[in-house]
Amino acid sequence: MEDAEIVLMFSLLMIPTAIWLQLWVKARREKRKNEAGEEEFPNTGMALFSILLEGTAIVGGLIMIIMGLSGVVKYILKFYAA
Repeated sequence: MEDAEIVLMFSLLMIPTAIWLQLWVKARREKRKNEAGEEEFPNTGMALFSILLEGTAIVGGLIMIIMGLSGVVKYILKFYAA
């Protein structure tokens, strides 16, 4: 297998992983909502930990989507240019 196919394979695997990560954050936020629709935390430490964890997951997921799509586009351009 050539390098281009390996990059394409990892790019295609990255996109569903990033989508799953975004859905995980959404489900995590939904579990914390009260009857009024506001997020509740037991204490400040838990809120800070949640903000850091979910923020990192969101930013990481978006980076993974960008890298995955760029890998697919590079492969398509390389494939059709040759």
